[in-house]
Amino acid sequence: MTNVFDYLLWRGDLTLEQSPFQDVDGLILTCLSYHFFTEVLEQYDATPVRIEELAQKVKDLPQEKLRMRDPQDVVLLQLMGKSQRFKNMEVCFYVDHVDLEKEAQFSAITILLGDGTFFIAYRGTDLTLIGWKEDFNMSFLDFVPAQIAAAAYLLYVSKNLPGKMRIGGHSKGGNLAVFASAVSPQKIQERILCIYNHDGPGFQEGMLRFRGYKEIVPKIYSFVPESSIIGMLMSRQGGYTVVKSAEKGLLQHDPYSWEVSGKDFIRLESVSIESKFWDKTLKSWLKSLTPEKREKFVDALFELLSVTHADDQGEVVLSPLNAYRTLQTLKDEDEETKKVILDGLRLLWLAAKKTAGDYGFALQKLAGLILLDKKR
Repeated sequence: MTNVFDYLLWRGDLTLEQSPFQDVDGLILTCLSYHFFTEVLEQYDATPVRIEELAQKVKDLPQEKLRMRDPQDVVLLQLMGKSQRFKNMEVCFYVDHVDLEKEAQFSAITILLGDGTFFIAYRGTDLTLIGWKEDFNMSFLDFVPAQIAAAAYLLYVSKNLPGKMRIGGHSKGGNLAVFASAVSPQKIQERILCIYNHDGPGFQEGMLRFRGYKEIVPKIYSFVPESSIIGMLMSRQGGYTVVKSAEKGLLQHDPYSWEVSGKDFIRLESVSIESKFWDKTLKSWLKSLTPEKREKFVDALFELLSVTHADDQGEVVLSPLNAYRTLQTLKDEDEETKKVILDGLRLLWLAAKKTAGDYGFALQKLAGLILLDKKR
């Protein structure tokens, strides 16, 4: 498998002058947003810091202060700091905050590319449970706090920096990149070269009718892995590019699993039948729930997860075994919480059965995973 690390090793010696900005560069800069730089950068500081210097600062941190989402994030930064392509780029306007009361998790960073343009990278969901809950809140709210923060951040940075810009994000970060661009004034939209949405969810139908959204659709570059689930959630306009992944199922959401050949992603013709199955199933499920019922289901589910002390909700979602164990705790919950969650899961099962006429094997695979976990 060759991925962004191989790209950095093979093409990292080529500056932007020697080889123009590529889509893979967009993913690399997007992944930079997953770093927790609070120990080495002042929030909203306009003073540029070279990526080579930033990598050294992070490397010099005591182990107890090195907070990370994924060890690969650290490897990426160190490789960027050593590459001719990225080491002289500069970062500024870093921001990172979590608000438990408002159920908000937001982080972003701006990268000056050295050619007169800059890149705004929005972080996707981090390790906090509240960050995952905000993702789920998108299913019943017109907008969530992180989206408002993303729009305000774009407005602030664009007022303080001249020139054209690219904007991007992975997962929820991709959604934030599109949302912020869509609600920005026309003068800012005109400065946007492109918007990278790396396997980020879509929006509720109302957003698709918004004029600002329609204006920026041609600038959106959406990338999803073959078995995409998160990137197919809700609704969107415009097409998407399918990227080959070295992982399977939900683990394909990991951007480090996306395969690269030369200076581009390995592109596929279409998403898998499983992805189409879940896309149709989840859309049908959401349609069967009113916004009020979606809210109750999400609140009940995350109340349950907080009881289980799920520090890493990503692990709960990605592991059928952990999901099964979480549901086992339902027996200790009050009757109202049980009813809300079980009713939601029942409707999800009915939506899956309805979709299974076309994609029966995917349903069988899901059933097999559940039975396997029970045996464990």
